[in-house]
Amino acid sequence: MTPLAAGGAVVALITAGAVVFAVSRSKETPTAQQTPEPIVVTTQEWAPPPTTMTDPTWTTPTSVTPSTAVTEADVRSQVAHDHAVAEGLVGSWVPQLSSKNVGLVVHGVTYDYPAIMEDFRRLQASYPDAVMVDSGDYNNFSRKDFFVTLKAETFGSADQANAWCDQQGFAPEDCHAGRLTHTGGPAGNSKPR
Repeated sequence: MTPLAAGGAVVALITAGAVVFAVSRSKETPTAQQTPEPIVVTTQEWAPPPTTMTDPTWTTPTSVTPSTAVTEADVRSQVAHDHAVAEGLVGSWVPQLSSKNVGLVVHGVTYDYPAIMEDFRRLQASYPDAVMVDSGDYNNFSRKDFFVTLKAETFGSADQANAWCDQQGFAPEDCHAGRLTHTGGPAGNSKPR
């Protein structure tokens, strides 16, 4: 190789290296004449998940937890809902399953409207024909400020209604025979066990 050719090869090699260096450098660091591409950020507005359950495996819980959202109006709404059935029981012996009022303490539970409704729903889960009445609507109750749960099944006598309470395993203070009436008073319309 002649010295002139070797020198030309060296110059070509140096020039090629400078071009590669300049090109690679321009890609790494922008010069004053180059502007970097703008970064585009897109946002999407957040939406809450749907409020309906579409999962077929979801089921209603079997036990009822009292809700502090239950009010006196809700309890009275239940009484109004059950009124026609209760009126059909007037004059007949039925099992009285519960009698609760606001402020009553039973087994360490102080009853309020949510607890009264939970007590009723628990009984209704076992006895679907259970109804709630306001003791002030009937003359057979001695106290007029109680919400009373009755089983809407009539019996021919107080003893038969009490026998039903025995068969169901209720404690004597939790279930006894009662007869709804609009006339007279408590005497002769309630029989404890």
